[in-house]
Amino acid sequence: MHICFLNPPGEYYSPQSGGAIATIIMEMARKLLSRGHRVSIVTSVNGDEIYSIGEILPIAIPTRKDMGLLARAVSSLRRRLNGWDWPYYEYYRDATVATVRRLQPDAVILFNDLVSSKYLRCALPRARIAVWLQNEWRTNYRDLHRSVAATDVYLTCSYYIRLWTSRTHGIPTERFIIAPSGIDLEAFKPRTSFLKATPELRVLFIGRIDPNKGPDIAADAVAALRRRGVNIQLTVAGGLWWYGHGREMDNPFFRQLKEKMEAAHACYLGHVPRSGVPELLRAHDVVCVLSRSNEPFALVVLEAMASGCAVVASNRGGLPESCGGAALLVDPEDMNAVEDRLESLARTPALLQRQKRRSIERAARAPWSACAEIVEKALTEK
Repeated sequence: MHICFLNPPGEYYSPQSGGAIATIIMEMARKLLSRGHRVSIVTSVNGDEIYSIGEILPIAIPTRKDMGLLARAVSSLRRRLNGWDWPYYEYYRDATVATVRRLQPDAVILFNDLVSSKYLRCALPRARIAVWLQNEWRTNYRDLHRSVAATDVYLTCSYYIRLWTSRTHGIPTERFIIAPSGIDLEAFKPRTSFLKATPELRVLFIGRIDPNKGPDIAADAVAALRRRGVNIQLTVAGGLWWYGHGREMDNPFFRQLKEKMEAAHACYLGHVPRSGVPELLRAHDVVCVLSRSNEPFALVVLEAMASGCAVVASNRGGLPESCGGAALLVDPEDMNAVEDRLESLARTPALLQRQKRRSIERAARAPWSACAEIVEKALTEK
């Protein structure tokens, strides 16, 4: 079977600049190839290193800096009239449709895209079209019913996203299949002495520097605990969405976070390339995933757990699903609860060991092969 993944606009199939969707595509490509399928990836490129897994088909999508004032104005007007979800969507649509028309794959998988199925169906009348939703995805598209009709199956990363999407867009729940993310158990594994007590509890936040992700909550909690004499240290790793490394101070939230990190005596690493993430996780005891928003699933939870870290996570959205009963869940707005969980882990070695063991057990139940089986079944069963 020839399966084609369409990387959405703004995503790069890269270990340097790719996000969670790029990681999912790469892991699915690896597993599906091992199961005897042909796998193609249609993606825009930005000059960064590209994953080598699968048949890569780069497409050129102009950005704002590539276009003149008139072209931008026309594209903006077309977007408003049609209700498209991305700037300059017509360039992405035309490039992807032309590519898949030439390829004629048996199945196409789109990510966070409630629009393109309609256009792809014209080019691929017999292919199976799947839309894989990794977020609460809203759309202003004027012709949503035709794209829904052109979609064979919807995949979602969690039950939470299935329910939210069905309620928001009126798509029947029977059209959905849950395909939660998995974990590479060879890349992510604990250090040899991960259960051994250390002088300080090593806490990590890793993710996009954004108020919704809650790095400031972790910093405030660690600062408060250090003032109370708790042996705890914090590392913050991650970059900003719109600002490159070295320009963080242009962002008001980062300026506020910097003060909080200084109060917590935290170490800020900035953006960590994908290749450096496993070793970074292994060097810590606890990972905080304190999202204020309704996180759809959170791949970082599984990566942290497979690395032998205890996890303190929000009780919102799809996070309880990804944690699988193995994390300490809190209301991220309840600072006393956050501090209490971290202090308990710092002062009670037996609790920390128990949570680390539970993490390892949870991660072992979620290999990428399990996700690949779900996807393969969704693409082959009518």
